[in-house]
Formats: sequence, C-alpha cells, structure tokens
Amino acid sequence: MSGDCGLLKGGYESERIGACIAELGEMMLRYGGEVSRVEDTVYRLGIAYGYRSVDCLTIMNCIIISFTREDGESFTQMRRVLEIKKNMERIRACNALSREICQEPADPEQFRQRLTAIEEREPYLSWQTCLIYMMASAAMTMFFGGGIADSAVSAVAAIALYFSGRLMDLARIQNFVTAYIEAFMVGAVICLLMALGLGEDYGVISMGNIMLMISGSGLMTSVRDMINNDLLSGIMGFLSAVLGAAAIALGFVSAALLFM
Repeated sequence: MSGDCGLLKGGYESERIGACIAELGEMMLRYGGEVSRVEDTVYRLGIAYGYRSVDCLTIMNCIIISFTREDGESFTQMRRVLEIKKNMERIRACNALSREICQEPADPEQFRQRLTAIEEREPYLSWQTCLIYMMASAAMTMFFGGGIADSAVSAVAAIALYFSGRLMDLARIQNFVTAYIEAFMVGAVICLLMALGLGEDYGVISMGNIMLMISGSGLMTSVRDMINNDLLSGIMGFLSAVLGAAAIALGFVSAALLFM
C-alpha cells in the first residue's frame, strides 16, 4: 500500500474517492443489496473514476476492495457491516447515485454529501409507516380467515410491532434476538387484547403480524447469491433468514404459553 494518495483523471485524490466508493458499497450491503450487485457497482464506479483495476470481495457482512491506479500503485479499503437492515428505497437511491456518478464523476465532498442525504432520507413519516403497518396487518389477518374483530386486534398489535422495532433499532441487537423480542412483545399485546374480550383466534391474528416480520427479501437475496455462485454469502443469508423465522415463531409461542 502506497502512502502517496495519487491523483486520478479529473484531479481527484485516489484514496479519498476509494473511501467514498467503499462507503457506497457498505451502504448497499447494509440495506440488503445482493453481493453481485454490490461488487458490480463498486467495479463500475472505480473504472469510471479512472482506476486501472478494481477487485472487490464481498460477503454478507464485510466488503474488501483493492484499487489499482494507472501508475501501478494500489491500496485497499475494507468495511465491516455490523447490522443489516432491509431498506429497498435506500438500495434504489444507491443504484441511482452510482449510475449518475458513472456518467458524471463527483468530487469527494459532493460524493459524501449525496451519501449522507441517502442515509438521512425517510420516504415516510413515522405516523405514515405506522398506518401502513396497521393496514397491512389487518388485511393479512382477513386474508387468513380472520373476522373484523381479529383484524382490528391485529392492527392494534401492529402498532406495538412498529414501536418495538424502533426500540430494537436503538438497542442495536442482533437480528434473530431482535425478531424474538419483537414477536414476544406483539404476542403479549394480542394476548392482553384477547383477555379483554377482543378478537377470537390468536393464530390468525398473529399471522397478520408475522407476515410483516418474515424476511422474504432476505431469503430470496440469499438464493440469488447462491445462484450467482456466491455460496458463502448465500448460505449465511439463508441461515440468517431461517434463524429469524424460527425466532419469530418462538416469540409468538412463548407469549401464548405465558399469557393465555
């Protein structure tokens, strides 16, 4: 690794640009992007800025990138992703940003400002997100055969799901532990409401909330990674999805056993 930052075409400092590219790749990985998409994006950005070669190794929670300049000097950027939080809107924004920068490279300051804007962007207000949770949960409960009362209880429990999720985000607990705690809290709320005479079928009411918690996108991403021969990331993602599903089921069962 050279101590000389060096310059790329356009006069950009190579290591500062490399750090920005690594941060974009890290962001995509953190919000649920598949490995092949992250590696392809990093490669295209590096070539657009004028690196002679870009080698990227990505697994589920780590990204390592080696940049080589035209003068033959190289350096490495590595990012450890400690938590993965699915957010398709931010993945979309990262994809859009990468395409724009490939067409018109930005300096490091502009690059970082646009990354920060993506991190801070919230597509929905808190009350809108909570309302979406309630509507989706009530609809799924009706889909599984619940009545009006069951759907109403499911919608109220969805409020508990939303706020428990926010609480777990602040605590930064590992995914399967988070899934268990959230499921237990929602199950406890359902049991309380049923004890007050609201709702009839615990299983059907629970299903309305379970459908909001199951990581279908995480499972499909892991399958896609395995199809793309990224077996390590695919297996890790698959196990994470299975552990999460098991933790959700155990959380609802624990609440039912304790409070019903």
